[in-house]
Amino acid sequence: MSDGSSYDDDYYAFSRPEAGIKNKVDTLRDDLIRRQVLRRVSGGRLLDVGCGIGLFLQTMSPPFEQWGMDLSEYAVAQCRERLPQAHLEVASLSDGIPFDEQFDVISAINIFEHLDRPLDAARVVRASLRPGGLLVAHLPTIGNPVQARLYRGSYDQDPTHIYRPSGSAFSALVESAGFRTVWSAYAPFIGGIWRWVPAHPAFLAIFEAR
Repeated sequence: MSDGSSYDDDYYAFSRPEAGIKNKVDTLRDDLIRRQVLRRVSGGRLLDVGCGIGLFLQTMSPPFEQWGMDLSEYAVAQCRERLPQAHLEVASLSDGIPFDEQFDVISAINIFEHLDRPLDAARVVRASLRPGGLLVAHLPTIGNPVQARLYRGSYDQDPTHIYRPSGSAFSALVESAGFRTVWSAYAPFIGGIWRWVPAHPAFLAIFEAR
């Protein structure tokens, strides 16, 4: 996994812009996550692993307390300016979660693809969730030739992507760490057939801690 110095202002301007089409797409995804989470958990502590500059955390408050961690000092500084009430630490999931609290929700949006030990990371997340708590995970996946072609034209631009499972393989990995899958979909995440047809690499899932 890359060190935090790789994730600077240029990186976030590319990966999580605050304007433009990609921002609109990410905002729609975050709004969907909020709706799906609130169907299952009414509030409590939410930890965003890889919180970046804080745009997703901002979406989830209220009703959640805001907790975040990111290995980028730049990102955490930006997040702290945006969300001064949030509990934030510079840290990597590969080294564990730097908080002793039990969380109601842990989100990991575009995180697992950067990890060389994703199963260990899923187990770390499970240890910090209360029973019945939720893990929200979003990552690019490769499960068929169409996804592979789309991946090469987009997500492959980021050399720190080292874990490239299929959506089903990722779900099985997370379930083996003590979760059950309660909802999943591929982009464009609009329900119906798109929930089941793995045409786009982007995979979003919610897992409940057993």
